[in-house]
Amino acid sequence: MSLIVVQFADGQEMMGRAVFFNLQKPTFPLEVQAEEGRTLSRIVKLDEVKRILFLKPGAESRSALHRETIDQSSFASTVAFKLAVEFQDGEVLTGSAVKYSPQDKGFFLIPLNPGDRSERIYVNARFVKNVDQKRLLGRLLLDEQKITLDQLQTAVQAQEKLRKKKIGTIMVERTMINKAQLDESLKKQKEKNIKLGEILIEAGYISREQLEVALRIQKEYRNKRIGQILVELKYLAPNDICLALASQLGCRWVDLSVASISPEDFALLPAEVVKKYEIIPIEKKGDKILVIASAQPQDAEMRKELGRLTSWTFEFVIGYDGYILSAISRFLPGSS
Repeated sequence: MSLIVVQFADGQEMMGRAVFFNLQKPTFPLEVQAEEGRTLSRIVKLDEVKRILFLKPGAESRSALHRETIDQSSFASTVAFKLAVEFQDGEVLTGSAVKYSPQDKGFFLIPLNPGDRSERIYVNARFVKNVDQKRLLGRLLLDEQKITLDQLQTAVQAQEKLRKKKIGTIMVERTMINKAQLDESLKKQKEKNIKLGEILIEAGYISREQLEVALRIQKEYRNKRIGQILVELKYLAPNDICLALASQLGCRWVDLSVASISPEDFALLPAEVVKKYEIIPIEKKGDKILVIASAQPQDAEMRKELGRLTSWTFEFVIGYDGYILSAISRFLPGSS
């Protein structure tokens, strides 16, 4: 039985085990833990459900702080479609999918973050306002008739078992495509020193038109970063930016919306340096390595100054700048 979290349209949540879940049925039974270890059966009406998280084994005890390597982070950006789902309440959820149809009553997403506690997420289309759909590598290869739909689905199934392997690599190994075809499809993703907006376009997260809208807004509000504007416009989610930058820079990244940062770790760097470079110390590794989240981990001036100030060895991870600024304001009131 799958361990799931049911999130209702009215904001309530219920965790339990799904005895039987069928999209074609109006209800399904859910076994929930009651007091004194008892198990109760609840009947859930699918029409009242906003979404359902199908959790990975051990997800309920997983650490909130979870970073991913570049190879793992490439997982969701190589399936067939990337969907940005905007719910009627304004929440935006992003993920990838092998297929999607606006006529479906509901559909499944694979979370963009491989460190997400959910293996997949069921979305009830009844509570969805808009879905922005983009083609990803698998879909591009399919549309160019370099692979078949069956081959794409076979590769996706194989990748579910080999999470660290990129889907393009699997396709080459199984002779679905050749190396030259793969290199041609990926060559733009390998360009270096591209601005964030261009990185996001090349990665398929936003369109050229969406970037131009954001840049026009930035001209009026120069204190706002382009990534924050794109998030506020609901063109993408904060973790989309982290994934795109991780793919471009070869860095690891962290979801600061769920990370727990201790005041002791935060105090390991001078406040003026934290504010100047907009960085957050998030974790110590022993007594030598300090993990720092930054929206610009490649900043040479920042790295040089940090090296002069302290004897720590630094490990940089990418963080969404909106979350970083929020954390700085929390620890250093009046700094914004």
